[in-house]
Amino acid sequence: MLRVPTTEIKADERVAIVEFVRKGGSLLLAFDEERRAPLATTGVNDIIAPFGMKLTDDIEYLHNNGAIAKKGAINSADREVPFSGGRAVEGGTPFAWQLDKDGKPGQVFAASTTFGKTGRVVVLGDAMATLFLGTPEGVRLTGVPRDPTRTTYWGKDSAIFMEELLTWLIK
Repeated sequence: MLRVPTTEIKADERVAIVEFVRKGGSLLLAFDEERRAPLATTGVNDIIAPFGMKLTDDIEYLHNNGAIAKKGAINSADREVPFSGGRAVEGGTPFAWQLDKDGKPGQVFAASTTFGKTGRVVVLGDAMATLFLGTPEGVRLTGVPRDPTRTTYWGKDSAIFMEELLTWLIK
C-alpha cells in the first residue's frame, strides 16, 4: 500500500513494486492533490504505467463533493465515499467516480486492473476513504474549504468500501 507518498520513490523501488505485482502481488496506490502529494516528485505514474494506468493533474476543486463507487467486482453495492480535491485516474477499469455539483458521477476517482492470474492494482485519486473520513451526518458541498476540522465530510461508506477493496486486492 502506497498511501499519499510525498517524496521520491527511487527507481529501484519502483522496479521492485512493478515486479512484485507482475509476480502476483497486489498494490493499492492512494494519492491526493499536488499540494499534499507532488506527482512528478514521487514518480508514482512510473509505477502504474506498466499496468496501463495514470493519475492526472489535480482536477477542479469542489469542496466536500463526495464520490460514488458502483456495485461490481470490487463493491457488493453502491458505496458513498468522501472526496474533496484530488485527481482523476486514467486507464484500468473504473469503479468509482467523483460527484459533480449536481451529485452526478463525473471524473474517475478509482480504477483497478489485474495482471496475470493474481496481480492486482487499485489506484485512488483521493485518499480520504483510506482515513475512513465521511459520516452519515455529512452533507455534500458544506463545510469550510480545505479545513477538515470545520467540515463533516459526506461519504458514510468509507469503512465498508475499504474492506471490500482490500478483500478484492488480497483474493
